[in-house]
Amino acid sequence: MNITKAYYIKGGVHPKDFIKDDMAQVVLVGKSNVGKSSFINCVANNKKLAHTSGQPGKTRTVNFYS
Repeated sequence: MNITKAYYIKGGVHPKDFIKDDMAQVVLVGKSNVGKSSFINCVANNKKLAHTSGQPGKTRTVNFYS
């Protein structure tokens, strides 16, 4: 698979904020500092798509990308 364009859609805290469509979804779950954001950036070939932080546990939302 060759991803040519990827972008952030939105983040949500509550299930009502989540995206409900017919697109396939991939979920990444893991503890702090395991490389989830780095993985997203690597797959999308975009170093600035998912933000990485030096402070563990900072993200508190479910983030949606396309």
